[in-house]
Amino acid sequence: MRNLYKQIKGDKIDFKNKYEKYGSYGQEIINMLNEFDDLDYHDNSAFDKIGKFYKYIKLITPEFCYDEEKVELLRLLAKEKTWIEIKFSDNAIIDELPDFNYDGHLPNYNLDVYDSVEKLLDEIVYLARVHLIKPLYNFESLINFNLVNKCKKTSELIVQCANDFKLDARLVVIDAAFSKTDLLYDDGSGYHFFVIVTIDDEQYLIDCTYSQFFSWYENNINRLGNYCYRGCCVGSYALENVEIEKVSRTILRKGWIKATEDNLKHYLDGFVLMYRNGLYYENLGAAVYEVDYNIDTYYNFLFGDDSQLKHEGRKYLGFQPHPLKKSNFNFSNNKVLIK
Repeated sequence: MRNLYKQIKGDKIDFKNKYEKYGSYGQEIINMLNEFDDLDYHDNSAFDKIGKFYKYIKLITPEFCYDEEKVELLRLLAKEKTWIEIKFSDNAIIDELPDFNYDGHLPNYNLDVYDSVEKLLDEIVYLARVHLIKPLYNFESLINFNLVNKCKKTSELIVQCANDFKLDARLVVIDAAFSKTDLLYDDGSGYHFFVIVTIDDEQYLIDCTYSQFFSWYENNINRLGNYCYRGCCVGSYALENVEIEKVSRTILRKGWIKATEDNLKHYLDGFVLMYRNGLYYENLGAAVYEVDYNIDTYYNFLFGDDSQLKHEGRKYLGFQPHPLKKSNFNFSNNKVLIK
């Protein structure tokens, strides 16, 4: 991860030459960027500083986004926030580590060997996690930003593994804003894969790459409301909603959870919230991180032709198309970062 951060940031950046022409605004930015540059990768104080950085961008955006000569500052800051997020992305907003111990055992696909559903699901997750830690067998590969773009192949492996156990398994995709036709993002990004496995007429949700949504990367609630930014990741809303947090902690630790209607709803609620931008809450008039969709609606989102995009509209989803009317809108419920 540090190599990726250095690749984006560059070995040495002269903040002063970039920003001093913007007067007091530029000096404030220089001070913040120098602080980020000096911090250790795992310094917990960085999280609050990132929140202040986002707030400051929102504060100055109305003055800079409508003037072509001034808007360059916002473009520069968009690049700066990328290396800042990447630098600290190995940290998690919720520190629920996977329950995993690599012992190198070979799988036994005889169902009689497993005396409980839990042990069978644990074995499937174990095999998926072994795949994820290769080739260096590094435990860090199982958490946070390291899992980005690995959901599809990992979920396909889980389906194959379940089939080897003679179990029914279904690969499920969450399209961005649950829309299969009208893409939320032009590049087709924003999707996620997970698996539903059926054992003895009961269904279980398996997601071994879920931790990617809990990295500090894009997980500070104060990024909400920034012009041209996406919303936050799932982890931000798990801290704001106790039911999402309970489900999230179980999946992060075990890799699976029983797919009851309530559990599936809370899992999918996190993605609904992730796709919303700051304008949604400004229009609502409050930062209330709740979702009214029921399980029937979610089945239509996942397997039918309905979508969040049809219900809520593009203006309130994905990249925020214009600045907030009030740049000091409070998106935080003042919850403390869990450490």
